Amino acid sequence: MDPKDYELEFFKSNGFQRKQCKSCGKFFWTLGDGETCGEAPCVEYTFIGKPLFKEKLTVHEMRESFLSFLEREGHTRVSRYPITARWRDDVFFTQASIYGFQPWVIQGVVEPPANPLGISQPCVRFNDIDNVGKTGSHLTMFEMMAHHVFNKKGKEVYWKDRTTELCHKFLTEVQGLDPRLVNYSEAWWEGGGNAGPCVEVLLGGVEVATLVFMSYATDNGRTRPLDMQVVDTGYGLERLTWMSQGTPSAYEAVFGPVLERLRLSAGVKTDERALSEYSKVAGSLKIETAADVRALRADTAARLGMKAEDFMRLIKPFESIYVICDHTRALMFMLSDGVVPSNVRQGYFARLLVRRSLREMSQLGVQGKLSEIVAMQVDQFSKDFPDLKENRDEILKLVDVEQDKYGETLTKGKGIVKRLEDSLAHQGKPIAVEDLIELYDSHGLNPEVVAEFASSEVKVPDDFYKQVAARHAKSKDEAEVVTGTELPKGLPPTKQLFYKDSYKYKFRAKVLAVVGDLVVLDKSYFYAEGGGQESDTGTMKDMRVVHVDKVGNVVVHKVEGEMQAKEGKLITCTIDEPRRRRLQRHHTATHIINGAARSVLGNHIWQTGAHKAADVARLDITHYADLTPDELERIETISNETVLKGVKVQSSFMERNVAEKRYGFRLYQGGAVPGKEIRVVRIGDFDVEACGGIHCKNTLEVGAIKILQTKRIQDGVVRLEFASGMSAVERMMSAWDTISDVSVKLNTTPDGVGVAVDKLLADWKDLRKDLDSVKKGLVGETVEDLIQKADQVKGVRVVRHMQSEDMKHLVNLAKQIIAQPKTVAVLGSDQGGAKVVVARSQDLALDCKALVSQAMKVVGGSGGGKPDFAQGGGPDASKIEQALDSAVAAVRKALGEE
Repeated sequence: MDPKDYELEFFKSNGFQRKQCKSCGKFFWTLGDGETCGEAPCVEYTFIGKPLFKEKLTVHEMRESFLSFLEREGHTRVSRYPITARWRDDVFFTQASIYGFQPWVIQGVVEPPANPLGISQPCVRFNDIDNVGKTGSHLTMFEMMAHHVFNKKGKEVYWKDRTTELCHKFLTEVQGLDPRLVNYSEAWWEGGGNAGPCVEVLLGGVEVATLVFMSYATDNGRTRPLDMQVVDTGYGLERLTWMSQGTPSAYEAVFGPVLERLRLSAGVKTDERALSEYSKVAGSLKIETAADVRALRADTAARLGMKAEDFMRLIKPFESIYVICDHTRALMFMLSDGVVPSNVRQGYFARLLVRRSLREMSQLGVQGKLSEIVAMQVDQFSKDFPDLKENRDEILKLVDVEQDKYGETLTKGKGIVKRLEDSLAHQGKPIAVEDLIELYDSHGLNPEVVAEFASSEVKVPDDFYKQVAARHAKSKDEAEVVTGTELPKGLPPTKQLFYKDSYKYKFRAKVLAVVGDLVVLDKSYFYAEGGGQESDTGTMKDMRVVHVDKVGNVVVHKVEGEMQAKEGKLITCTIDEPRRRRLQRHHTATHIINGAARSVLGNHIWQTGAHKAADVARLDITHYADLTPDELERIETISNETVLKGVKVQSSFMERNVAEKRYGFRLYQGGAVPGKEIRVVRIGDFDVEACGGIHCKNTLEVGAIKILQTKRIQDGVVRLEFASGMSAVERMMSAWDTISDVSVKLNTTPDGVGVAVDKLLADWKDLRKDLDSVKKGLVGETVEDLIQKADQVKGVRVVRHMQSEDMKHLVNLAKQIIAQPKTVAVLGSDQGGAKVVVARSQDLALDCKALVSQAMKVVGGSGGGKPDFAQGGGPDASKIEQALDSAVAAVRKALGEE
């Protein structure tokens, strides 16, 4: 840090003094007499119960005060960016106001939406999630108010002095703060590959704003000056609101009505002195870890003259209320911006918020739906964010679905935990952190719930939720690094003419390079594979073009046959027209189905993947459940109605800013798109996306759309497989041929197949019932006989039985035997080799998997299963009796018989 970076003319001309904090050693500028920097823990919070501003403002009023002030000072107010950063592929969520302008504005690729500008940006961060509610200020979701400036050479707007002057003016003239109470601390900021000096604005023990002067790019410890110098400020809306009200914590200031209703519903009495002291001590301790939280509770109890356990009983309900308030607000924004709760990517964090909130509701004893609390949040904040009101019903539906899933999880939870404990007990191990994380990731069981269900002590790490959040924080999936094709240096970009005319199928082009079986042309109408669309194929003279790809901005054609391309010569190329037409139809149909799914299922529908081949295509969308037959039919109907309307399909390159302003961030269905210009494909008012694929000119060209099947491929993602045009016609013709063939066999007409099949199924079910009754009777008699004949070992019945049946029959028989208490089944069959099943009742602790392994050694086979039920098989059926004897002997030994 260079002291000259902070010697601002604003400080000098207004009488500020530069001092060094006697506590932490930081340098700061002030008009006051204090000897400390003004931030906790160097000082204690001074504004609790003593607001520092002239008026008590709500979050709405504080936000409006800030943005209106900036407008008066020559700034343009811009709307918030989504809390889900879909325009970037390196992060899931917007974590600061500058995220909306990275990377393209900062890199100078596109112009900012305004310069200078003012914004209030909702952000989410999960790095401190374990401390939310346990201090007076930690939040998962917060609003970062800001003014940003993007200074180019020769086009400077303002820099350090004006930035600091605006901050000081807002605090003192607009909010009425005593100028002597604010300090400006010298600091250095780094992040996202950039760095620069910054000024931390400290007031009443709190950092209320940060003024960053982004001046450098950083790379492996080295810095270089940026071409663009950026003013990157961040003002904490919640902290400033808290300061204006002087409430015991920021939660009361932000969530007033919602918090109060929760408090009354839980029957919790307010103790403002205790809450105020709690926040003050939290500030003085600089809370970062759960160990710090424990110290915070102990110190606060000591201040109040209370026993630690009494203080804990007093404060715990408020911690729960605070968590619910914070999490439901964050959840509201995430769901409104298109996140579907699941166990992957952004959805993981939404589910995390739901389940933590439900857990805290349970701790409070608050009954009812979580969606009722979320609805209160929507009602409070939709005044400032109209999209919340627009998406209200969908937000609440998603929350209800998640609560139902969590209820199912808890129902199964005891059994899951018990099976884990039984398995670990045989290894002499307790439930560890890795087990807790796996239970949460795979089954959604909170660690506190696991501790309740477990029969032994479970140690929950202080930073559990921080650990699981960190595991899911990576935006990009890990992928193999594929080495690019080595091409000659200096090749110019290929003119990609398929964008200019996607209906041209024959052309001549100049050969620029030949590398093995790869040919590079100066221009090409062949579509290079990308965006989920397969490449064109065709011919190049007498060679077959089997694949087309891009290496950077060079199109590469892979050919088969005797090489006939010569560098510098023209060559005639022909595209496989029928294949191209099918690809065009499928890509256009993908957009149509995506729009139809959104209109049927709701605004939470986003494309998460797609593949367009010549014969069939698929589209993956975000959705919380399998599609019902009615939903599927409506999607298909709307898709075909759109086709038949003959809607014009428009494709054009647009400046990114213009496209985003006109169409919003729903453009990015296929993920982040690079560059100053993006190609926008618009199907009337039905669907608009940033897309690099080739499309029909009119929806009529798509022909029929037939959805072939749908399935949930992972939690929160549904796949639709479909065909369009002649591919759809061929599928329907094939289906009709099959129906006609079946109708002949059923002695009916094609229209009567449904009735005939229903009758056939009814007859089959009746026969199956009769057969099952017979089998059940036989098995039932066998079970009774076997139980009576079983050997007794240490009070446990050991059933040994051999019969020539298939494995399915043995498994069924074993299940009925072990329904009896204190019973072990050792069953074998010589049908199709040696088969063995070993199972035990739930009140025993034998490891059946190990017992089966013992039997498999005899017959030369292998087995597997669970501790309570295992099976195996081997080739040597002649030794099945010996194998059963070996398993029984192992059972007797395990039961303690000498």
